[in-house]
Amino acid sequence: MKGLENQAAGRQAWLQKISARTEAARRRDLSLHLGRMQATDHNAPSLTISDLHTIRQLDQAGNTKNRLYHQATDHYLRSGVEPAQAELSAWMNGAKAQVGNQNVPFNQVVTWCQDTHDSEARSILTREVRSLCRFLAPFSHATWKTLLEILTQELAYPDYISYCEEKRGVSLHIAAAEASSFLKATRTAYNNLLPPLLLKVTGLTVAQASRFDAIYLLGMRYLDQFLPADLAIDDILTFFQQTGYKLAADPKRLIIHQQDGPEVQPYCIPVDIPGEIHIIVGPMKSWLDLESFCHELGHAMTFLYADPDLPPEQTDFFQSGGLSESFAFLFQKMCMSKGFLNGTLGLDDDIAAMIAQVHKIKWLTLARRYAAKLMIEVENFQQKHLQRGEHHYAETMQKETGFTYGAETYLFDLMPDFYSLDYFQAFLGSAAIEKYLEDNCGDRWYQGTAASGIVQNWWSDGNSRDLSDFIRVKTGHPLRPDPFIQSIPQQDKPEAEVLSLLQRTVTAL
Repeated sequence: MKGLENQAAGRQAWLQKISARTEAARRRDLSLHLGRMQATDHNAPSLTISDLHTIRQLDQAGNTKNRLYHQATDHYLRSGVEPAQAELSAWMNGAKAQVGNQNVPFNQVVTWCQDTHDSEARSILTREVRSLCRFLAPFSHATWKTLLEILTQELAYPDYISYCEEKRGVSLHIAAAEASSFLKATRTAYNNLLPPLLLKVTGLTVAQASRFDAIYLLGMRYLDQFLPADLAIDDILTFFQQTGYKLAADPKRLIIHQQDGPEVQPYCIPVDIPGEIHIIVGPMKSWLDLESFCHELGHAMTFLYADPDLPPEQTDFFQSGGLSESFAFLFQKMCMSKGFLNGTLGLDDDIAAMIAQVHKIKWLTLARRYAAKLMIEVENFQQKHLQRGEHHYAETMQKETGFTYGAETYLFDLMPDFYSLDYFQAFLGSAAIEKYLEDNCGDRWYQGTAASGIVQNWWSDGNSRDLSDFIRVKTGHPLRPDPFIQSIPQQDKPEAEVLSLLQRTVTAL
C-alpha cells in the first residue's frame, strides 16, 4: 500500500510540473503571436531522458493512455528542436518573393494570393516561391532531422510513424486507407463541381492552375462585395450569446485580441483550460475573416465549457486536435450556410444561396486536400523519404486536386504530428455532428438554444475522448464519411445547374 501511495504522490508531483510547463509554453506562444517580446519558458530545469522514463513508469499505472508521458515528451522534443527551428524561422522571416514592384514576405504568401485576382501575378509568385523553397529547404530539413534523431536515438522509437501511432492511439495506415477511399468516393463530384467554378472566377482550367490559384479561389475575396459593410466581431459574439453560449460574453475567460495588418494569423490559444482562452483575430473585412473568427470561436467553445473539476489529462493534455477542429469546422461551415447568410446576416436569398454553394465546393476541395496530404505523409514517412518524397507529394496532390504543386514546396506543406489526420477526420466529424444536430434540432439548429445545450453538455467532458470515440458515444454512429459525402452539393446534376447560381455574380466581377 505504501508503494502505491508513493507512486501516486510521485505522479501527482510530475503532473503539476508538466502542467506548469504547458501553461508557460502556451503563454510564450501567445506572446509570439501577438508580436510581443519573446517570453521565455519557466525557470524549471530541462527535462531529461531519465525524467521521461520515470514519468512513463508512473503514468502506465494510471488510466490516462500515457497522456502525462506524451505531454512531457512534447516538451522534450520542442526543447530539442528549438535551435534548428529558430534558424529556419529567421531565414523565413527575411525571405521575400519579387512580383513586379512588390516584395511579398514568405510568411504572407497565402494572404497575398487570397487578395490577388491577377492570375499572371500569381504565376510569377509561383516561380518565386519555388526558388525560395529550394533555398530554405535545407533549414526545414534540419528541423525534421533533429526531431527524428531525438525520437530514434534518444527515445528509442523505431520511426516517426510508431511514435505518432502510440501518441495518438491510432493506426495511421488504416487512416491513410480511409483517406484513399474518401478520395475515390468524392472524385466524380469534385471533378464536376470545381472546374466550372475555377474557370468562371479565374479564367483558368484546372490543368492551367497552380496551388496558388487554388488559394485565391478558396479565399472567396471575389464575393466580398456582398459582405454586410457594418458586420463586426461583436455581432458574431452577440449571435452566439443569444443562442445559448453565455461564456462568449465572459471577458475574463475568453480574451479576444483584435489586430490589423496582413501578418495577422487568426489563432486560438488555450492557455489554461477552461479558465483562460485567447483568440487572435483581425478585423471583419471579408468572408474569410468571418470564417476564421467562427473557426477559432469553435475551438474556444470546446475549451471554455470543459468541466473545471476534470484533471489536466482530460483538459489540457490532448495528443490530437481532431475533436476541437470538428467544432471549429462546424461553426465555420455554419456561418457560410444559406440559412445563416440569409436569416442571420440578412443577405438576399439568391446571393446567400450562391455564396453557400461556392463555400460547399471550397469545403469539398479542402477535405480532399487533407485526405491527399495524409496519404502522402504516411507513405513518405513509412518509406523514410522525407527529402526524396517531394515528387510523390507533387504528383499525388496534382492527381487528387487537379492543381499543380511544386515539389520544392513539400517541406513547407508538411505539418508535425500528422495534423493532416486531425483536419481530415475533423471534416468528417463536423459533418457527423451537424447531421445529429439537424436530426434532433432541425435544419437551422444553430438559431435556437436546444443545440447549444446539447453541445455544451458534450463539451463538459473536456478532452477525455478522442474524436472517433466521441462521435461513437455522442451520436451513436462510428466516425465515417457518409454524412460528409451526403452534404456535397448537386453532385449528380449537369454543369449548367451548378453554374446558374454563380453566373450573375462572377460575370460582373
